[in-house]
Amino acid sequence: MRKQIILGSLFMLIGAVLIYYSAQLVDLLGKNARAEKYLGWTRNAIVLFWFGIIVLGVLYMFGVLDMWSPLKSDSVGTF
Repeated sequence: MRKQIILGSLFMLIGAVLIYYSAQLVDLLGKNARAEKYLGWTRNAIVLFWFGIIVLGVLYMFGVLDMWSPLKSDSVGTF
């Protein structure tokens, strides 16, 4: 339980920091042609990606991702 809270909070913190510094990240890494074409800006792609990481961190912290794991299910191999 403690591991889930720490890792979930860490993913949320990293995602929030990288969203905050997304403009500097674009300057550092350069522009992406596919993101420019479909999303308008490379920064939008970075924000969407890290927002997804934040959502996954929240889901992991509350144990939702553990419910989806077939390896932790008691019904593995049964019909």
